[in-house]
Amino acid sequence: MSELEQITERGHYSILDLIQDEIEAVKGKMPEYFDSTAEFLAISRPIIEVILMNCGDWSDQVESTGRGRKPISHASLMLIHVLSKMKNMSYRQIERELNERPNWLKALKLDKSPSHSKLSTFRTEMRASFFKDFFDNLTALLHELGLIKGKSVTIDSAPIIASMNLARANTTPKINVERVREFFTSIDISPAIRALDISHKRKYSPESIIRFFMFEKLGGFLSTAQALKFMEKHVEVATILGFSSGHIPSQATLNYFIKTHGSVPNLLKPTVDDVTEFFENCVETPEDSDIDFFFWCF
Repeated sequence: MSELEQITERGHYSILDLIQDEIEAVKGKMPEYFDSTAEFLAISRPIIEVILMNCGDWSDQVESTGRGRKPISHASLMLIHVLSKMKNMSYRQIERELNERPNWLKALKLDKSPSHSKLSTFRTEMRASFFKDFFDNLTALLHELGLIKGKSVTIDSAPIIASMNLARANTTPKINVERVREFFTSIDISPAIRALDISHKRKYSPESIIRFFMFEKLGGFLSTAQALKFMEKHVEVATILGFSSGHIPSQATLNYFIKTHGSVPNLLKPTVDDVTEFFENCVETPEDSDIDFFFWCF
C-alpha cells in the first residue's frame, strides 16, 4: 500500500477531502484576471503538493536562485514542468512565456520565472526516477479524485482531451490519405487566414501551416516532431497540406509562427464552425474511433 493510500485511510476525513477543500478555497480567492492556464496552475497546486509529499518531499522545499532572488518552492518548479509538458515547450520557451504572462507567475507564486538552466539543474538533481514516481502518483491521485476518466482529464468540470493514446504510444500512425484529402477539400480555412496579420510573403504559406496544425491534432500525433517526420516520409500528405515543393517546415519555423500569430487553439478557432459541420455530416467516422484519430487507418 502506498503512503498516499495509508494517509487516505486514516479517519473519515481523508487526504482527498482535504485536497477538495483546498481546491475550493483556491477557487474562492481566484483573481478575475486569471486566464484558463493560470486557473489550472492555481487549482493544481494542492494536488502537486500532496504528490510531492507522497514521493518523499515532505516539506515545501525551496531552491535558491542566486543573485539575491527569492527561492522557488519545489511545488512551483514541478508545476512549471507540468506546464512545459502540456504546452510542449522547451525550458527556454517556458521561461520566456512565463515572464511575458504575469497572471501565470501569480498563480505559481513567483515574481519572475526561474532560468532555463535552473529548470534543467532541478531536473538533473531530482533524477529521472523521481519524475517517473511523481507522474505515476499524479495519475493515480487524479483517478482517485475522479479527474481522469478514460482518455480525458477534467479540471474544474472542464474536459481536456488527452493528446496521447498510451495504447498507440509506440505505434507508427497509418494515415488514410483519402480521408485527409476529403477533410481539407471540405474545410474553408480562409477565416483563419483573414485573422492573421501577414505583412510579407513567407517561405511557407500561412494556409499550409494552418492545415498542418489541423492535421497534427486530428492525426493524433504524440508531438509536432512526429507529425513533421510523418510528412517527410509521405509526400502525398504533405502535398495535400500545401507543401507541394516537398520542403517541410522545421519545428522552429512552426514555433516562430505560433509566437508571432498566437497559440494553436486561437489560430484554429475561426475554423471551428466549419470543422463542426464537417463532422456532424460525416457518416464514415468509425463509431469506436476518437475524433483525435480521425485520419488513422485501423
